[in-house]
Amino acid sequence: MVKGRGRAGSHTSLTDAARPVAEALERYGRVSRGVISARVGAKALSIKIMKIGGGLRLTVVSKGSRQELHVYGLTAERAGEILSGPDFTGYKLNFADA
Repeated sequence: MVKGRGRAGSHTSLTDAARPVAEALERYGRVSRGVISARVGAKALSIKIMKIGGGLRLTVVSKGSRQELHVYGLTAERAGEILSGPDFTGYKLNFADA
């Protein structure tokens, strides 16, 4: 694996909604899989992108769960371009000001 790309950390669990997002972003940067919250009452799939010190925090929400992903080595604009592709037409993409 090329240094600076792929999965960061040892946590391997992904929700069904977060799996394609993490896999797409791992091709271009490092993705650390974060906290999963259950019993979320969302009506649609969504991805919220927020800039944090040194990277991005993505929150992927589905009808029953929410998962945070930390992404390093990508800008918010580049992550948005990747997640605007045809594989993510069912996701609502949001950018948060931080």
